[in-house]
Amino acid sequence: MKAVFTDIGKAIRWSISLGNKFIQVVPWLTLFAVIFSVFSQFFLLIGFLLPLKVVLLLGSDGVPGYFPSVFQQFGRNGLVLMLSGASVLFYTLHLFTGKLVEKTATLASDHLLARSRKMAIFENQQDIATKGYQRYSQSLATVTFVSLCLAVMLVFYWKLALVIVAYVVMCLLAVAVLSSLSESFTARLPTKLGSMAKTLGGVGFLAMFAFIVLDHLYGAAPGIIISVISLLLGRQAFGRMAGLVKDIQGLYGQRAQLAALFFHGRIFLQKPKSLDKGIWGLIAPEVRDEWIGSLVVEATGFSESQFHAEWFDLGLPDVLCYKVKVTTADEEQQLLVKVFNTNRSAWARHEATLLTSQPELPTVPCILLTEVHGLTCHVFDIKGLTPCSKSEMAKGLPDFRRQLCSHTPAEELTSTYLRSHPQVWQRVDDLFVRRMGLLLGAKADFELIDRLSAVLPDLKHCLKALPLAFSAPDIRVGMLWKDRDQNCFLLHWAVWNIEPIGTKWPLGDDDDNRFSEYLRELGQHRVGMANLDPHGVRLAAIFSEFEFRLTRGRYLEAYALVSSLLAEYEQVSGI
Repeated sequence: MKAVFTDIGKAIRWSISLGNKFIQVVPWLTLFAVIFSVFSQFFLLIGFLLPLKVVLLLGSDGVPGYFPSVFQQFGRNGLVLMLSGASVLFYTLHLFTGKLVEKTATLASDHLLARSRKMAIFENQQDIATKGYQRYSQSLATVTFVSLCLAVMLVFYWKLALVIVAYVVMCLLAVAVLSSLSESFTARLPTKLGSMAKTLGGVGFLAMFAFIVLDHLYGAAPGIIISVISLLLGRQAFGRMAGLVKDIQGLYGQRAQLAALFFHGRIFLQKPKSLDKGIWGLIAPEVRDEWIGSLVVEATGFSESQFHAEWFDLGLPDVLCYKVKVTTADEEQQLLVKVFNTNRSAWARHEATLLTSQPELPTVPCILLTEVHGLTCHVFDIKGLTPCSKSEMAKGLPDFRRQLCSHTPAEELTSTYLRSHPQVWQRVDDLFVRRMGLLLGAKADFELIDRLSAVLPDLKHCLKALPLAFSAPDIRVGMLWKDRDQNCFLLHWAVWNIEPIGTKWPLGDDDDNRFSEYLRELGQHRVGMANLDPHGVRLAAIFSEFEFRLTRGRYLEAYALVSSLLAEYEQVSGI
C-alpha cells in the first residue's frame, strides 16, 4: 500500500516542479491557459444543461413554476427559443475557448523551448512540448473546476459533496490495497490506469445518482433544480477527475523528454530497460537455473539430470538464447533455448507458425513451444549440430537459399500469408516510378520511365504467374548450423517470406546460365521447376532488387536497373 502512495507522491511532486518552471517562465500564458480551460469546461456544462431545460419546457403546457419569475414574461415558446439559442452560444464558446487553450499552449511551449536554448533532441519534440504543456494546464484547470464544483455543492447540497469525496478516498484505498495484495494487478495498473479511472468515474456517477434518489425518497434533499444541477456538476467532476489521472500519468511517463525540453540544465537520457522485467528478469544465475531446469524436464522428460547452460550470441536484440548441455546416467543431449521478449512476440508467432505448418523445411529440430514467466520460448535439439562460422556461412548460404526454394509452401500457410503480407509486385506502383523520374530529372531518360510505367501492369502479371517459394532474408552469424555431412539448417525463422521464385536471388553477369542451372537442380526436388522460364525468374530477381532500392530512397541505383528490367520483360513476354 505504501508503494502506491509513494508513486502517487512522486508523480505529484514532479508535476509541481514542472508547474513551477512554467509559472516562472510563462506565468501569464499559464494563467490564461488555466482560465480558458476552466471556462471551456463550464461552457460545456451549461451547453449540456440548457437542452434539458428545453425538453422539460416542451413537455409542459406553460412555463413551470420552478423557473425564476423573471422568465415567466417570455412565455413557453419564447423561452424555448431563448434557451435553445443560449445552448448553441455556450457550446460555441466552449469550442472557441478550447481553441484559445491550444493557441496558448503552442505559444507557451515555443517560448519555453526558446528559453531552454537546446538543439533538436528527438523527433516531434515541438508536438511533445505543446501537448505536455497543454496537459499540464488542463490538469490545473481540472483541479480548479472540480474544486469549484465541490464548493458549490458544499453550499447547496453538502451531503452530496461529502459522498463524492468519500467515494474518491475509498477508490484510492481500494487501489492501494489491491496493489499490495496482487502482483498481477500491480503489473497491469500502469497500462490500465486510464480505463480504470474512467470506469470508476462512471461507477461514482451511478453511486451519486443513487444517493440523490434515496435522499429525495427518504431524506431531506434540496429542490429538484439544485439536485439536477448537482448531478450534472458531479458528472462533469468525475469525468474530469478520470481525465486528470490520465493527464498526470502521461506527463509523468514523458518526464525524461519534458525535463530535457523545458529545463535548461537537463539532458535527455533514455532509461535502460528494467533488469527485472521481460527477459532481463531471467538472466540472474539462480533464476536462470530454475526456469531452464523446468524446461529440461518438459523438453526431455529427464526428471533426474544435470545440465550446464551457456549464453549463445544470436546477434539479435530482445531474444535470449542459451545452449544447454543435459547429462544423465545413460545419455547426453544438447538443447538450444530461445526466449522472446515481450516486444518480440510477433517474431515468436511468425516462427512458430512456420515450424508447425512446414516441419520438413531445413530447420534445426524444434522440440518444444512453451512459455517461461509469460514469455514465449522455443526449444531446439542441437545434438550433432554446430554453428557455421562466418566463412562457412558465406560459402553455404547460396546453396541453403536454393534448398529453401525446393520446398513447396503448404496451401493453407500460403493462403494465410497472402492475406497478411503484400507480394513484391504489390509493393511497387506507377506512383513510385513517376516519383523516381521527377527526382532524377535530367539524369533520367524519361522515355525509359514512360515505357516502364506503360508495361508495369503486364510485368506484375508475369511476376504473379510465377510459383511461390520460401525465402529467409535476414540470416546472420549464429543462425545457420551444420551437421557432420555439412548439411545446413536454420535456427531462427522469425523473418521469412513467401514470394515469387527468384525474389531476392543475387544478380550477376551470367544470370541466364546460372538461373537455368538452379532451376534444373530444383526440378529434381520440386515438380515444374525444370521447365520454368529462367528469364521469368531473373525478372523477379531484378524487380525485387528494384523494389528494395526504391523503398530505401536509392533512386539512382534503382534507375540503373530499369533497362535490365525492361529487357527481361521483353524476353518473358516475347515482345
